[in-house]
Amino acid sequence: MPSKVNIKVPRSLWTKKDSARLASNTLASIKLRTSKGIDANGEEFDEYSTTPIYVALKGARLKPKGGEKTKSGKSIFYQNGYQQYKQDSRRRGGGGDSAEVDLVLSGNMMNNLIVKETTATSFTIGLTNKAQYGYIVNEKREFLGLSQDDIDVLVKTVELEIRKKLL
Repeated sequence: MPSKVNIKVPRSLWTKKDSARLASNTLASIKLRTSKGIDANGEEFDEYSTTPIYVALKGARLKPKGGEKTKSGKSIFYQNGYQQYKQDSRRRGGGGDSAEVDLVLSGNMMNNLIVKETTATSFTIGLTNKAQYGYIVNEKREFLGLSQDDIDVLVKTVELEIRKKLL
């Protein structure tokens, strides 16, 4: 389910353009928080599963690397589960890496997290049709929504923008 934010401000001072700018900044905050492994409640995401899994070579969002190829050659076995699959398969660079659990495997879900609707008094952040599975991910690891820190930044931003308009 997409996340909707309602903004209670004087309509004479706040426009749809203001909401759109705030929505874009909020979207960036959600992506940044998620990359740090923090959920919408301000808590660290649960670790990825270590239950052994098989990942098909064909159709996987991220081409499997590492693990053990099965006899049929059609899949890869990961003794340490999804956690191993993700660790072995993704390319991790230097010191700027995100958290271990950052909800990014192929990048599809975060790339399809967008501002879906904006009005003068609200905006909605959600996923495009290309990443609807993200709503299922959100049930286990809530990334859609706003942490208290996100809300504090949002309120402060609105306050500063209104003050600028009053001057």
